Amino acid sequence: MSTSLLTAKTRIALPDSAALIRQAADFYREHDCDVTDDADYTRISVSIGHIQLSSTDTTLEVEVGATTEVDVMQMKSAIISVLQGAVPDADLDCRWHGAGKSNGKLPNFCELRVGEITDLSPHMRRLRLHANDLEAYDSDSIHVRLLIPPRGQENPQWPTLADNGMPVWPSGENAIEQRVYTIRAMDAKAGWIDVDFVMHGDNGPGSAFAMHASAGDVVAMTGPLGTALPDADWMLFAGDETALPAIGRYLAEMPAHVTGHAIIEVGSKSDVIAVPTKSQIKVQWLFRDDAQAVERSLLQDAIRSVEMPDARDRVYCWAGVEQADYKPIHAYWRKELGLDRDRCVAMTFWRKAGRPAKG
Repeated sequence: MSTSLLTAKTRIALPDSAALIRQAADFYREHDCDVTDDADYTRISVSIGHIQLSSTDTTLEVEVGATTEVDVMQMKSAIISVLQGAVPDADLDCRWHGAGKSNGKLPNFCELRVGEITDLSPHMRRLRLHANDLEAYDSDSIHVRLLIPPRGQENPQWPTLADNGMPVWPSGENAIEQRVYTIRAMDAKAGWIDVDFVMHGDNGPGSAFAMHASAGDVVAMTGPLGTALPDADWMLFAGDETALPAIGRYLAEMPAHVTGHAIIEVGSKSDVIAVPTKSQIKVQWLFRDDAQAVERSLLQDAIRSVEMPDARDRVYCWAGVEQADYKPIHAYWRKELGLDRDRCVAMTFWRKAGRPAKG
């Protein structure tokens, strides 16, 4: 049974929009998306839907399409954000027509309260967060965007959604921080999710929130984000502490017949935590304090040491890494091994201080 496609359209008054379309297309190509240029429009395919851009002498016409109302809302916000990044001074005020109508709240906005707090290791803390109406998050998309209010605020001012699809964020003393995290486990009927935080003191809003958290503290989330893993018989997962919650979630859900490897880099043996799985995937821990010689990096060398099965159509490789590891791992899988884009994905989960953001 096919799923109906929902679409929304808008028109933005922008001169020279053809150049802007080329910039947007280049951005999505850099992120390994399919981009098709036609005489009349440019069509961009992303994981949850499509974006179609066309221009006249004075306007930019935009269409987004997806299979759910929430995904349409997210697509609106995504393309307006990309356009805003390309032309920061442009007036992108617009009105959308079609699917994805907003009630002024962010997609699937949900307020949560802190419950049980568990230290899994010296540098990993798990918070159980409670809320009602979690059914939308009980899906194959395992990531969420946490909205972290200023410390001590019991009734935060949450962001709203403007008519052009972009969030409007509180500022000043009411400013909200946002970070992407993984739902490590959940029970939608019981009304809770578990989120694991890498602990590095007050260096970062997520770590600071987890470090100072007490039962009853409030936080919010939107989403879910990400896509389901494809069907595969052999899996390779790789990442450091920031990717450990996602790898742990994936391992917990892997069926028994799946083989492969999970390579996890942490600071020391004290940072090892249980990652149970019914699958036959072998878990390998890498320790930075071993001070072993590396050719590229701990993760890159370990990934290259894995022998890949010959049946590439039944393989899937996934990595969540620091920015410097992203491009080399992506290039190794796509260019050296020849894996198709639907057989592998590498993502930047964090950036070292002082390193410029990608894109």
